[in-house]
Amino acid sequence: MTPYILWAFTFLTFYLLWLVYLTVKSWMNKSGTLRDYFLAGNDVGFIPSLLTFWATYFSAAALIGASGYYYIHGIGNFLFASLGYCILAVVTGTVGVRLWKLSRKYPTIRSPIQLYLRSFNSPRLETLFVIISLLCLVPYMAAQITGFARLLEGAIGLPYLGTAAGALIIIYLYSESGGLKNIVRTDVLQSLMTIIGCIGLVIAFLWIYWDFDFRLFFKDVDALYIPSLMGIPGPKHFYTPIIIISLAVLISLGAVPMAHNAQRYMIVRELKYLKRIMFLFPAMGIFVTMVAMVLGLGGAVHFPGLESGDQVIGRVTAAVPAAIGALATIGIVASTMSTADSILLSVGFIVSEQKYRNNSSQNYNQIRSLNRWCILTVTVFSFMASIQPSLVTEFAFNAFGGMLQIAPVMIVGIYEIRIAKIWAFISALSGLSIVVLGNTPLYGQLPFNEIPHYFVGFITATAMLVFGKICTKN
Repeated sequence: MTPYILWAFTFLTFYLLWLVYLTVKSWMNKSGTLRDYFLAGNDVGFIPSLLTFWATYFSAAALIGASGYYYIHGIGNFLFASLGYCILAVVTGTVGVRLWKLSRKYPTIRSPIQLYLRSFNSPRLETLFVIISLLCLVPYMAAQITGFARLLEGAIGLPYLGTAAGALIIIYLYSESGGLKNIVRTDVLQSLMTIIGCIGLVIAFLWIYWDFDFRLFFKDVDALYIPSLMGIPGPKHFYTPIIIISLAVLISLGAVPMAHNAQRYMIVRELKYLKRIMFLFPAMGIFVTMVAMVLGLGGAVHFPGLESGDQVIGRVTAAVPAAIGALATIGIVASTMSTADSILLSVGFIVSEQKYRNNSSQNYNQIRSLNRWCILTVTVFSFMASIQPSLVTEFAFNAFGGMLQIAPVMIVGIYEIRIAKIWAFISALSGLSIVVLGNTPLYGQLPFNEIPHYFVGFITATAMLVFGKICTKN
């Protein structure tokens, strides 16, 4: 057993023991309300709130995926990521603050979808959005499990399917037993592991290969390809202005409708904490994308020819001191589990809340029972989807694009802008129709085919609401 594998098993065992402790503690202490279970009692302090935001928004996709983009397409990733994180800061200070206030004004409404759409007073619209969320978030969760299993398979040789199944069982147990409180506690630990591990990884990587000579680092990167990784549009001519803007909108506004993201706005104890997080968002995002930039661009220099850019982090972690590489690896593994557990709980959450909407006879056990069966079903479907990892990646990307299409309606709803509910249906369905069309050969025949389909769908969904507002006003 190599030192790297030994350290990786040590860190992984430590993290799993923490999850077991949380699970057992939750089983022994069953007291609390549904608001405690689904929203951590709306009483999470500043530091845990900050770290759970970190875990939710800057997880595996922001590290593994972004490193791969830097590896293949170059510095353009920094432009769209930085712009997207700045938009997220604005969203936190506007939509997030509004959602926080509404969660206190209407304490009996726990579901973020119901809060977003409350002004439409349409259970059917809420049900449609729950269904859309299910269709989008299940493959997105499967992508997290695929990333988790692939990383451990490559890092320490654990079998892919066994790792995926084991991870889902563990996630199910500690998520279902303790709800969002358990998830926030895991977020705190995995965020610290990821931050410390990634800082150590970058420092070690730059020290070993470039002796901290940044001028030499960028010179080596620039010399790799023509066009350069250091320029726009990059060696594969991927980054154009419209692509940069589209991706920035996708990673920011596409996150707005996701229930597990919305929960983070609602659980913060005090509004001032949320406003502080708003100002910290760009700094957190830029830090993450700079880590990914060093790993991706540096990996392109020393590990050329990889089958996939997603593999570059694994190669870098194996090239630095064993303890540092192992800590970064397990930190990233934990971050994929963190995203998966949040999605899993939120899916059961929105379904059970919608089922018992405005039901005065609802009780704790009924809702918890339905939530339990929902997340168990999603767990099984996620495992089945993860058996075909190549399909999962494609579906997950389209899932994020699908969630972007319902963001305009949710923003209109949370600001209580008066629009007939029929236009909310038209807006969401028109945007989703274009996303579906974008996955067929027919889209390539359209005059605007160079614009990403998810961005065209988003513009169309927004335009439908504008037209609907005009019609409603008249």
